Amino acid sequence: MYETEINSCIEMCLRIASRQAQQNLIWFEEYRKRHQISSMQKLDQEIFFRMYGKNPSVHERQRIRFWRLSQHLPRNREECVRLGHALELSGHELDCFFTEGLCSQRLSPVENREQMIEELFLQYLCRISCERLDRLNVKPGRQRRYLRHIFYADAIDCLDVEVSMRKNFYKEHHYSQIFAGEFRKYFEKDMIISRENMLRLLILLLMPDVDAGALDAWLIRLGYAPLNQERAMNGYVDCAIRCMLGLAAGEPSVGTREDKERMKEILRNYDSEVKARIARERRNGNSPVLQYLKNLRFMKFRSMDND
Repeated sequence: MYETEINSCIEMCLRIASRQAQQNLIWFEEYRKRHQISSMQKLDQEIFFRMYGKNPSVHERQRIRFWRLSQHLPRNREECVRLGHALELSGHELDCFFTEGLCSQRLSPVENREQMIEELFLQYLCRISCERLDRLNVKPGRQRRYLRHIFYADAIDCLDVEVSMRKNFYKEHHYSQIFAGEFRKYFEKDMIISRENMLRLLILLLMPDVDAGALDAWLIRLGYAPLNQERAMNGYVDCAIRCMLGLAAGEPSVGTREDKERMKEILRNYDSEVKARIARERRNGNSPVLQYLKNLRFMKFRSMDND
């Protein structure tokens, strides 16, 4: 299903990823020009010194280079703030650096974020049919208690998992225990949810009534950057998401339940093709492409499908 479109999308994303791998984040480049720094090596050295008050070793300077080229992210939010301040950013500029440069939630507070996520989950549960609940071994009226399992089953449906295994995952609730720790964090007060996880959450909670416009609106509302395939940090992943949502939105609606199953099937077929490419590139030892492909499995939560 949609084999040609899916393969074309993946090829386009890999081309974008290869191009973006050599792009400096604009905030580094603006700092370099502002202070008339002649070389990238001197730039990396100065940013490290501004962050930590000492001259960097070769390894430490390399760390700044990786951040500058969006090949890695700082270890934690505190280090992100320190990097932003080293680049002389504050206020709106610092928020933009977090959302666009680091693909994180903005630094300034997002009011009522936990309440909005809670309401999205409640609306999500209200759309689960009695037939679906029966397949998941959940009695009507007890959806809230088994929210984790219901959500886990929908997430698994978007991944390349054998049909026989999926049926076991549906019926036996102990399978979703592996997702318990990760899932619990999404409800903790003041927990910073990564943008990649927020993307997965929103797609699953809103489907089938989700397209690029709806997803962008919710991302902005919750403090994240909208989809942008030109972004240096993982823009190629945004491109893949936009492509798959476009495929689903391009079909006529036949009903909420059917539309949702079709969207999950499209995402499952996409994931299957990405997994097949990962296996090929692993055999070829092509590390850069392998990492791009792993990132392109955008519906895969950390604790799911690790085989």
